[in-house]
Amino acid sequence: MVPVGRGVRHEYQNMLRNFTCCVGSGMESHALHGDGIYYETDDRLWVNLYVPSTAEWSGAGVHLTVDTDFPEGESARLELTVDQPKEFTLLLRRPYWTGDGFSVRLNGEIVHGEVQPEEEEPDPRQRRYYDWPYAASSFVELKRTWRTGDTVDVTLPKTLRLEPLPDNPQRASIMWGPLVLAGDLGPERGRGREGEDEGRPPTVPVFVTDDEDVSSWVNPTGERPVQFRTTVGREPDTTARPRDVDLVPFYRLHRRTYSTYWDVFNSEQWQQQQAAYAAAAERQRLLDAATVAYLEPGEVVFEREFNYQAGDNAVAARIDGRPGRRSRSWFSYDIPVEPDHPMTLIVTYNSGDRRGTPALFDILADDNLVRHEHIRLDDPPRFYDIEYPIPAAIVAQKRSVTIRFEAADGSQIATIFGLRMIRADAEP
Repeated sequence: MVPVGRGVRHEYQNMLRNFTCCVGSGMESHALHGDGIYYETDDRLWVNLYVPSTAEWSGAGVHLTVDTDFPEGESARLELTVDQPKEFTLLLRRPYWTGDGFSVRLNGEIVHGEVQPEEEEPDPRQRRYYDWPYAASSFVELKRTWRTGDTVDVTLPKTLRLEPLPDNPQRASIMWGPLVLAGDLGPERGRGREGEDEGRPPTVPVFVTDDEDVSSWVNPTGERPVQFRTTVGREPDTTARPRDVDLVPFYRLHRRTYSTYWDVFNSEQWQQQQAAYAAAAERQRLLDAATVAYLEPGEVVFEREFNYQAGDNAVAARIDGRPGRRSRSWFSYDIPVEPDHPMTLIVTYNSGDRRGTPALFDILADDNLVRHEHIRLDDPPRFYDIEYPIPAAIVAQKRSVTIRFEAADGSQIATIFGLRMIRADAEP
């Protein structure tokens, strides 16, 4: 599974233990790589995708070979072999993402320089998923009598740009031509390199800029394979905050935590956003100060520390990059407490978790019932917390309690994404 969010990671299946729809789709996709490369009519041959490939247009007696240094290069060469000289029209796609310098050469001679799309690219905030960006692409038509040995060279320069979400223009991907650039945020948690901190999820930087030209603040490093890096400036200059980011084509990033979407603010928006960040940071500070223990179910580094135990059918899960655990039987953790303070357990769920809800289950502390819980689906999908006070008698004279989640007959335990034990009498 390939999440494309913020601070996420790839998800891999163990073929000896489970087999999901993503595994089937992954195998199926290889058989579809040839779809949409070429099209033909009676006297027209369309080259839609510049993919290393061959095409046999048997009805016209034409053999076409395409060679290219894509996806990171910018050139493609087409070579033709014909049974006999044949007049037809070869149509070459000029993708919407090509920049200045797009050109077509026939047998080494320029036959078509820079062309403009037939339609202007619409405002991304107004676009509809079914008519953008393809409406901004066009085709170069080459009508002639073709002979064996004819070659066509196409130059397709890539440019940097932002592609925002349709419903949130301040959240965008950084594109380089047709390629999404992913930001490397560090090792996958549980697979860290020596000296790298795995304790907390990585902070996803934001970009503050009044410059709409992405190439002014995202620059190639000159290294191979292709890499880019954001710049860190001083206010009000363009800035990646709190740190700069290394960016690579998404398909090259493996076993790393990454982001493919970024929050982008201008200076005025950033002033407002800083206040919101400060309020959230203060809430988190107070919560951290009150925290006795915190763990993320489904993450090995936490489950080892907190003595994870489980019955049958307990599985790890992940939504929006956050690990979790659900079950149709039971699982438990030994969680520290402070007997001199009233304790509250905070459990994190996701309202859009379609595999983990609806769910009926019990929450127990040292075999004492804390709550009969019923978790349902709800819109919009979001992570949310529910607090469960732990009776003082349960934690009296103890340093830890076993928190157990137990599914009701015929139901399941909702996916749990966080467990936090706090002092209930801490500063609000």
